[in-house]
Amino acid sequence: MKVKLEKLEWIKKITARQVVGMCVVMVAIYFIFVGNEEPMETNLVGSVGHSYQNNDTSSETHTVYVAHDTGYLVKTEIEACEECSPVESVFAGIQNASERLPENIEGLIPVGAVLRDYKLDDEILTLNLSESFLYYRSSEEENLLSSLVWSMTELPHVNRVYLEIEGEQVNNLNTGIDVGRGMTRAMGINLEVGLTRVTDAQMMKLYFLTDDTDDALLVPVTRLVPSNVNSVEYAVSALVRGPVGATYISVFNHRATLLEQPRIEDGILTLNFCSGLFYNQEQTQVSSQVIKQLVMTMTEFDEVYEVSVVIEGSSRVFDDAGNPITVPVSRNNILDRVIEEDELIKAY
Repeated sequence: MKVKLEKLEWIKKITARQVVGMCVVMVAIYFIFVGNEEPMETNLVGSVGHSYQNNDTSSETHTVYVAHDTGYLVKTEIEACEECSPVESVFAGIQNASERLPENIEGLIPVGAVLRDYKLDDEILTLNLSESFLYYRSSEEENLLSSLVWSMTELPHVNRVYLEIEGEQVNNLNTGIDVGRGMTRAMGINLEVGLTRVTDAQMMKLYFLTDDTDDALLVPVTRLVPSNVNSVEYAVSALVRGPVGATYISVFNHRATLLEQPRIEDGILTLNFCSGLFYNQEQTQVSSQVIKQLVMTMTEFDEVYEVSVVIEGSSRVFDDAGNPITVPVSRNNILDRVIEEDELIKAY
């Protein structure tokens, strides 16, 4: 994939020492690892939420959600299959024993399951599956469905998924879950119910990480929170506090707090943090993993498309890769940065 020259302007701003350091890290990584709107509806867990579609997949990769060895579904990229359609490519990629998945990750769709055919009409995808699709452990059913639906709705023009078995529509699966009305992202993923009453709750999607390395995978978590809270402020606070009793993490410094209420103008969310957001002793850089968590979480809200971060009102703030974080960042920006780094590795 070609990288537009204007996307690499930030490279000019970094020093020679930083360039050498980045190249060493990226070459090491290379050798280690190579060779949005629906009506409110009742979802699978009896709560409510909005379905969501994210189309930042490229023609060379697919974004999928699969099981990590921690037991949670994580977001990752797989190579697209050149010989088959995107739907077929995603289905095969999230099957158990798929060779396209990274280490410590596995698909939940049974190995013998076959996608007989499918149809896509008016953003509704209907999958006609073989009977062997049902040969999964009942304890994995919720995660299996989340993996299938969230992965498929990453594809352009897919917003709802229906299931058929050998050409017959499926209304209930092995554990009795009702899928007859189709499934959207309103079903949630990695659900955290807690003690919140379902009738007084809103569904919120938060993004955590599997670990604190540059190669950490995103863990999307659906949490039920009181309906009367300020969604953005709650989400920021939840990311800073991190998960409770979970095997995924947040890389935020616990001293990070907002200095003023979040502002949303023309789809751009501006967050003004205290200096606790800095992660280095010189207080000059913010972790790019923090920015990734923020952008992925905040753009789940319908009114937010980009995120701008300032620290104590200063606009001269950069992440650890030299990117200015006061410039509004979208989900696509994050994906583009990954692609740019990959191109730099190849060039080196």
